[in-house]
Amino acid sequence: MLSKRIIPCLDVRDGKTTKGIKFKENIDIGDPVQMARFYYEEGADEIVFYDITASSDRRDIMIDVVR
Repeated sequence: MLSKRIIPCLDVRDGKTTKGIKFKENIDIGDPVQMARFYYEEGADEIVFYDITASSDRRDIMIDVVR
């Protein structure tokens, strides 16, 4: 039997976790590291950081946040 896994995806813009609809009208909802720590402590199986402006800004991945 397959088990269910919890994998939160945190949308990050300008170093802050954001919430929006189709990447528009984003509002800041917190620090991505603190939010990842919360999900980890609550038992998340994996955590995804999605930098929603990295491609359009031609930036590298946010490896400092992941570490």
